[in-house]
Amino acid sequence: MKLLFVLFLLTNTFFSFAEKEVDTIHYVTLEQAHLMNIEDVTAIDLSKRKLTALPKELNKFKYLRHLNLSKNKLSDVPEFLSCFTHLIDLDISKNKLTVFPSEICKIKSLQRLILSQNEFTHISESIINLENLKYVDLWETPLETFPNAFMSMKNLKYIDMRGIVYGPTYQQKWIRSLRWVKIEFDAPCDCMEK
Repeated sequence: MKLLFVLFLLTNTFFSFAEKEVDTIHYVTLEQAHLMNIEDVTAIDLSKRKLTALPKELNKFKYLRHLNLSKNKLSDVPEFLSCFTHLIDLDISKNKLTVFPSEICKIKSLQRLILSQNEFTHISESIINLENLKYVDLWETPLETFPNAFMSMKNLKYIDMRGIVYGPTYQQKWIRSLRWVKIEFDAPCDCMEK
């Protein structure tokens, strides 16, 4: 019982910290970033720009810790994204990714990954390379299965799988397999037993 209470406190402390950290980030636009010293640019917001590809000049901001690419029309991510060795927070939600972008699996510093509302159905097993990953949002991304790599990712604390209907057996399998992770599912449906 004491162990459960400690795990509850640690989990809630992590989420409180993660939410506070994200709320206090000072994002700049790419245009603003060009007017700053490169080492001072730690958070860039490229959301809601209808981008189908990332601008190549983004590549020069090597000290990025937070990158928001949400609400665009990206169908893939460029290889240079893996050069952001300080990046801890990446939001690629609400894009047109039909294949999981394996390039992000080279960003070993990544702790928070938002991939919600994309179109891919599988996650590469190379996600195991993200050894610091704590938070994954896959809300309304039609995954057919979890990668087995998740079972080896001991720093993982939270996965959002809402917006996708899975059967109760499937949900219970993953809840048991990832006991240290809080997984949020929608209510199970017997008609969708996987």
